[in-house]
Amino acid sequence: MSRMILALALVFGLTFTLTGCRPQLSGGDPGQNGSNGTGGTTPGTGGTPPPSPPPSPTTAACPLCGAEVKQADLLHRPLSVVIDNLDLARPQSGLGDACLVYELLTEGGITRFVALFLHNDTAAIGPVRSLRPYFLDLAMPLGAPIAHVGGSQRALDDATALKPSAMTIDEMVQSQAFWRSATRTTPHNCYTSLSALRAASVAAGYEGKSLSSVTPPAFNFGPAADKVALPSSSQSAARFTLTYAGGADNYAVTFDYDATSGQWMRYLAGSTQIDASTGRQLRATTVIVQYVSSWIVPGDSEGRLELALTGSGTAKVFCLGKTFGAGWNKTGRSSRITYTDSAGNPLTLPPGPVWVLIAPPGSRLDTQ
Repeated sequence: MSRMILALALVFGLTFTLTGCRPQLSGGDPGQNGSNGTGGTTPGTGGTPPPSPPPSPTTAACPLCGAEVKQADLLHRPLSVVIDNLDLARPQSGLGDACLVYELLTEGGITRFVALFLHNDTAAIGPVRSLRPYFLDLAMPLGAPIAHVGGSQRALDDATALKPSAMTIDEMVQSQAFWRSATRTTPHNCYTSLSALRAASVAAGYEGKSLSSVTPPAFNFGPAADKVALPSSSQSAARFTLTYAGGADNYAVTFDYDATSGQWMRYLAGSTQIDASTGRQLRATTVIVQYVSSWIVPGDSEGRLELALTGSGTAKVFCLGKTFGAGWNKTGRSSRITYTDSAGNPLTLPPGPVWVLIAPPGSRLDTQ
C-alpha cells in the first residue's frame, strides 16, 4: 500500500510541475514575450496584434504636368520666369525643363514665355525679361513667385497692389538671384537658376524651407496616357501651325506629333527650336491654343497689349495625336484657368509638359 501511495504522489507531483510551468514555456519572461510584456498578445484581441499604419507615399503627381516624382520635390512653391523670345535671345535655356509654359504676345508682334518650374533643378533659365500685367494672372493662381527684370509701370503697380497674391523676384531689386552672360548682348543676357530663385523666394518670405501641402493642380491629369479617354469629337492631327495676330513671321510656331514619344515637337519660324542647355528640341505632351480678347493699351507709347485672361472663351487642344475643341473659364485674376470639353466635362490630360499658346483674335491656326 505504501508503495502505491508513493507512486501516485510522484505522478501527481510531476503533473503539477508541468502544468505550473506552462505559462513560462509559452510566453517567456515578463517584459520579453510574456502576457505582461510589450511584445506579447493583447488581451481581448484574440491574439492578433493591431495593424501597422500604411507607409507614407514617397511619390506624387506633379500638379503642373502630372509626372510622378518624389513628393519631397513638390513641397515648394512653383517658380515662374518671364523668358525672352526675340531673335537675339534664341536659343533659350531652361524651357525644356519647365512643367508648364505659356506663350503670349507683348508689344510689337513679339511673344514671350511665362515658364513654370517645380520639381526640376534647372541650372540656367533665360534670358529673363520684363513683366506685363497679365503675366501675373498666370502666376498668382498657382502660388508662384514670378522672376523678371523690371516691367511696364502698370505691371509693377499691379504687383504692389495685388500683394500678397502677387509675388515677384525682380532682378532690379534681388540681383543676387540673377547673373549676366558675357556671350549675349544686353538686354538679352540675364539668367537665373532654380536654386537661386528658390533661395530668393525663401529670403523674401514667400515660403519656408518646405511647404506642408502641394500646389493646387493646374489641370486634371490621368495616371498614364493609355488611361486618358479623349472626347468622341477628337480628330487625328499630325501637325499644326499658329500664326499670331499681328505677329511677325518669325514668331509663327509649329508642332509636329511624334507617335513614338507621344509628344509634340516644336518649331519656330520653320526651324527646330532647342534648349540651349541640353541641345534637345523643345516638346510638349499637350498643347492648348487658347483664344482671348486683346487690345492695345490706350495712350501707351510702346503699343503694349492687354490680354483678357479673366472671363471665358474657346480653345483647341492637341494631345495623343488628336485635336478637339474645348472651353476655358477664369473667374478672377487669382483664380486658375479651368478647361472643359464641348459637353462641359472637365478635361483630363495625359501626364507630361503642357504648353498653352494664348491667341488673340485674328490669329490663324492651320491643322494637318
